[in-house]
Amino acid sequence: MATENSQPTLRGVVFDMDGTLTIPNIDFADMYRRCGVPKNEDILAAVLSMPRDEAKKANAIIEEFEEDGRQTLRLSRGALELGKWLNGHGIPISLVTRNTAKTVDEMVKNHWLPGGGDAFSPAISRDSIENLPAKPDPAALSLIARKWDISLPSKDLIMVGDSPAHDVEFGRRAGISTVLYSSRHENDDAGGADYCVDELFKLPRILWNNFDIGGDLGTGASLKKYPRPIPKSAASVAAVSGHVESLLSMSLPELQEADEYGNTPLIWAADAGRQNSVEALLSVNGLNVDAKGYLGATAVCRASRQGHADVVRILAMAGNANLDIPNAKMQYPLHFAAFKKKMDVVKVLLEHDANTIVLDRKGRTPDEDTSDETIREEILRKREAYFSSKD
Repeated sequence: MATENSQPTLRGVVFDMDGTLTIPNIDFADMYRRCGVPKNEDILAAVLSMPRDEAKKANAIIEEFEEDGRQTLRLSRGALELGKWLNGHGIPISLVTRNTAKTVDEMVKNHWLPGGGDAFSPAISRDSIENLPAKPDPAALSLIARKWDISLPSKDLIMVGDSPAHDVEFGRRAGISTVLYSSRHENDDAGGADYCVDELFKLPRILWNNFDIGGDLGTGASLKKYPRPIPKSAASVAAVSGHVESLLSMSLPELQEADEYGNTPLIWAADAGRQNSVEALLSVNGLNVDAKGYLGATAVCRASRQGHADVVRILAMAGNANLDIPNAKMQYPLHFAAFKKKMDVVKVLLEHDANTIVLDRKGRTPDEDTSDETIREEILRKREAYFSSKD
């Protein structure tokens, strides 16, 4: 808990869904028109006050729009990166939306979980809990706070949403911290939000600078230094030495086996920049190219850190490696390449569409984790081009 003259402790984040975690894809003006509800009224409240037959027709219209919305549902830019950053710090997440449980389930099952996000606990929709008042009534936040053992009011809990009236006011009524996500509102039109962001992937940096974050990777953590491991197993030594004949004489279990440090022969070969060993290992059917080794680093992580651009290219092309797997300290290959000023590696990673908005433990994207202005510009140029192609 926050004390006088101290920062609050981040203990949980509650998200809105439509327009926050997901891109707006429903024509609300047309929905209101077809339901016969004035734009300045709350459509859900208006339908509740209608005669039964009118309400039935209006609810059918709303369901029609929401079903169409489910077919084209997409996550907002940076939503998954933000979610995974919170997961990495052990911060619980929840969801409160005026949408239906069916739509929430669709989003979670088909977009959130496959992207690597953890489940929302709880996920509260307008029909998941009977008689629970809708936002901005703070009843849902009270329920979540009890589940997380947080006493309201508390600035340790955060509400993130795109509506000053429904989301910011929702959080304000509960006495918690609030974040307005929108590029449409000036600060004086933010409903009194504590923080404003125009990109979800920018929020972790704000949280890092304004909240105490616990855990082994949090704001108060002192990261340990570890001694550099040494290859000892026969397969590891062969990989580092470039003895391809020895490697190819070994069985798949021998080539997959992690040594006492957790490294596989492929990780050792990538770390040493041994292209011939990497190519030989990738020729073995069934080899796991994304295995995590010492301190959670993959072969791509190690090659990126060491500046072995040709090895990274081989892994990306021949091995179809995932370029966006962090190590145990939440450092991604692109972070390593940018921080270590390995421009050749940066170019290879960007050429193969490495994610430019991945977040390290401090909430920094790779362009924020380098002192090389040319590398920073290269990453930002790729990001702009990638986002433009998706808009």
